[in-house]
Amino acid sequence: MTDQPWWKLPHPDEPDARLIERIARGETVALEALYARHGRALLTYLIGQVGEAHLAEEVLQDVMLVVWRGAAQFRGESAVTTWLLAIARRRAITARQRRAPVEQALDEQTASEDTGPVETLARRSEQSEVRAALRALPGDQRETLELIFYHGLTGPQAAEVLGVAPGTVKSRLHRAKIALERVLRLRENSDA
Repeated sequence: MTDQPWWKLPHPDEPDARLIERIARGETVALEALYARHGRALLTYLIGQVGEAHLAEEVLQDVMLVVWRGAAQFRGESAVTTWLLAIARRRAITARQRRAPVEQALDEQTASEDTGPVETLARRSEQSEVRAALRALPGDQRETLELIFYHGLTGPQAAEVLGVAPGTVKSRLHRAKIALERVLRLRENSDA
């Protein structure tokens, strides 16, 4: 181990860590750049957490305010993405406690390549089925799946965001995959 301070150590999330350093110095341009890099993913996460786009946008603005005010306290012990999602999660929990969520579908523009109408219809149908199956999962399992598969976090990063042990994430993920497969199979059999 080295005696250098954390901000001088190489970090796998270096572009974002540099932005946080600049935000801590009061550079609004750096906050705008961080928002440009992560805003859409955070908004998608927040819509899934609070259930409505308008409220998710409000929570996202609150998250960015927390980042602005707290950048100097970021110690670099985790990736910036993990830190942002942890802030977003805490703010979403607070927002849910204040309001009953209204369910809203995720933005269809997040779908991959532009395809023909038949493929687009099939993809939307599959996405709808998966969304419905995800809603059927217990909240802790659904949130774990979303963090790992939609947001690309590792198990330890998801554990940090959720405030649980990595083993808990692993077991939630295992149970969620089994439950999701079961729900999708039941839906498929009921459609047959």
